[in-house]
Amino acid sequence: MKKKLINCSIVFIMTVFVMIAGVFINTSDSEAASVYRIKINKQQNCVTIYKINSKGEYKPYKAMICSVGSATPYGTFGLKEKIRWHELEGPVYGQYCSRITGHILFHSVWYYQNGNPATLSNTQYNRLGSMASHGCVRLNVRDAKWIYDNCPSGTPVEIYASKDPGPLGKPESIKLPAGSGWDPTDVTNPANPYNKKKPSIKMAKGKKGSTYIKYNSSFNLLKTITAKNTTGFDVNDKVTYTIQYKAEKGKYVKVKKINTLKKGVYKVRFKLVDEIGRKASLKVKYTVLNKINLTSISLNKNNVYMYMGYNQSCKLKLASYKPKKASIKDLTFVSSNPAVATVNNKGKVNAVAPGDAVITALSKDGSGVKTECQIHVRKYADAMAAGLEKSTINKGEVTRVLCTLLPADATGQDSLNYTYVSSDSAVASVDAAGNVTGVSQGTAVITVTAGGATANGAVLTSQVTVTVNEDSTQSDVSPGALTIQ
Repeated sequence: MKKKLINCSIVFIMTVFVMIAGVFINTSDSEAASVYRIKINKQQNCVTIYKINSKGEYKPYKAMICSVGSATPYGTFGLKEKIRWHELEGPVYGQYCSRITGHILFHSVWYYQNGNPATLSNTQYNRLGSMASHGCVRLNVRDAKWIYDNCPSGTPVEIYASKDPGPLGKPESIKLPAGSGWDPTDVTNPANPYNKKKPSIKMAKGKKGSTYIKYNSSFNLLKTITAKNTTGFDVNDKVTYTIQYKAEKGKYVKVKKINTLKKGVYKVRFKLVDEIGRKASLKVKYTVLNKINLTSISLNKNNVYMYMGYNQSCKLKLASYKPKKASIKDLTFVSSNPAVATVNNKGKVNAVAPGDAVITALSKDGSGVKTECQIHVRKYADAMAAGLEKSTINKGEVTRVLCTLLPADATGQDSLNYTYVSSDSAVASVDAAGNVTGVSQGTAVITVTAGGATANGAVLTSQVTVTVNEDSTQSDVSPGALTIQ
């Protein structure tokens, strides 16, 4: 009886000890679980960890990229037990598993072999950030391990959907090359080959990687380097840089870009932080070379005829220049007579009115080198009118045929020419210049023909009648008859 009483006492004491210990353990877990809160944005495949501060407020602390599935439930749950390696559907296996609810877990991207971190599914890893799971929340090893180590049972987990990934944004996921079976974030495993790899920034090969920059050349700083992340992919777009500039006798000062119109030395420091936070840097000095001035230039045209209503514009541009290594080959253009022809800063000439102008092309490099193009603006005629200075003259007297192209500002071509023919040279003769001389009493018709006056090559003709008197007292100055054909 006494022995039985002692045994009951021992059982009672042990029971009380377990209960007390459970209280302390549960209290400890509860306090730890209150440090963090986890939110999973199912729409954006992004996890945000919130941490409580000294004021008792939960503030965004860490963001993780994930892959959920259509079966991932919405709601708020308390984190449950942890399993280091666990069999998943397949069967496949996951590391650092933390149960959220039911069969829904946080875990790494799955492996083909249980306990073998070299058998990671390369394809599934590269899908991180998109919906890909059967309902669990897939993470890279680094993030799955962080939750496994830092978020005890009871930690609140909320699963929701929003277009906004979260206050810290959605991190990028590093990609794996074909054939790779390791998660590069699994740094605690000494056999991981990615533990010995890091991103890199190197100078590009060939001319693209040159540190010597021609004066006034187009220049893209990031094209002079090649940047690769930890897994070997190009990441030039992730490179940032700072630039310092020093003139020949100056000190380095911070600038925003390399100015190829400003010779000197530019000291550039490139920095790279890849998708898993590993860093690389590179320092390079670039030199903008001295300016080489032009010594001679020529244009594609040097003598241009334009006709109003027809070819009223032309384009002038640099045809040749010396030296071939000239730094600045841009030109400015000026018209001597904008009332006749205008020119813009790209060398386009527009005819304004009949006349002549000179377009001067001047180099922009300050050398003073220039060249010219003669512009002749003309206008075709539609008709012609002819008259005489005096329609009645005396024998031996001279009058002149006056010709006018119509419309009034018409010029015809530069090859415009007039021919004159008398119907009776015994009464009045006419020379090649249109001078009519009275020979004997009577009347004669002078026919005038204009060649090179029209756009279609048609010949314009007009006639005037001259009267010749024997007696000078019969002369008059009335206008002659006018006919137009």
